[in-house]
Amino acid sequence: MPWSKEEKTKTMKKLILLFFVIFSNLSSSFGQELQVKISGNGPAVILIPGLSSSGEVWDETVADLSRNFQCHVITLPGFATNPAGDLQAGFIDTMESLLSEYIQNQPGKVFLIGHSLGGFLSLHLAKNLPEKIQKAIIVDSYPFYSAAFNPAATEENMKGMANQMKELMLAQSPEQYRKQQESTMPMMTTNQKKLPLAVEWSMESDRMTTALAMYELMTTDFRQELTEIKTPIMVLGAWYSGKNYGLTEESVRENFKSQYKLAQNVQIEMAPTAHHFIMWDNPEWFMEKISAFLQ
Repeated sequence: MPWSKEEKTKTMKKLILLFFVIFSNLSSSFGQELQVKISGNGPAVILIPGLSSSGEVWDETVADLSRNFQCHVITLPGFATNPAGDLQAGFIDTMESLLSEYIQNQPGKVFLIGHSLGGFLSLHLAKNLPEKIQKAIIVDSYPFYSAAFNPAATEENMKGMANQMKELMLAQSPEQYRKQQESTMPMMTTNQKKLPLAVEWSMESDRMTTALAMYELMTTDFRQELTEIKTPIMVLGAWYSGKNYGLTEESVRENFKSQYKLAQNVQIEMAPTAHHFIMWDNPEWFMEKISAFLQ
């Protein structure tokens, strides 16, 4: 018996609803890899946070930048509330692949701003996507993390220490891990309002993802690859947290210069009194520097 017009309409509505249910779930599943929040209009700026950080670390930066730029704020899988992903290919390679795909899907060139681990990933992206990256801002990050505190460090001789740190991180109870985060985070920022937030992001993050990321960061030397980066780079460095341990602005600046000496187009700026989270501790200085560089 042929369907009436009303029955056909009802059936079509059910099929359309089913389609959106199925494909919205698929989209959500794939979208769990990178969490992205977009705001503002203008040239695209991709903001990548550091180890165990949420994209919310950029909230104040985005409030200012989004007046003239379209801000794409990333939270990497496994960090803060973003579920962990498949890391069989390794942390750095997996993140670089996800970020590269996202950037290549943008209609034009993009700017990069990466903090800490996000800055390290930004160097990789600037090397491998020269046609897509207009400029890159590296916030308190080195091409070889371990050489920042050990000039004799190599990828090979750092594996033992890096593995010990990874195993210790994984072996800690939640209470021990929280205590460690609460004791070390004041070295990272002077912003008392943000301290509890940074600790909570660490606690929410997937421990295995964090441990693997730290291991790879400690055992990956990217200094030689800087010769292949044609993209203009600005490095914003922090030194103030080390002043009680014999570090000076000039000594830390020289460390940055040494690590970035093979980069063809780099400028290095030292934050006046910021700790590691420069955008939190010296926000006016930070915005002044990045706004001028992005012009």
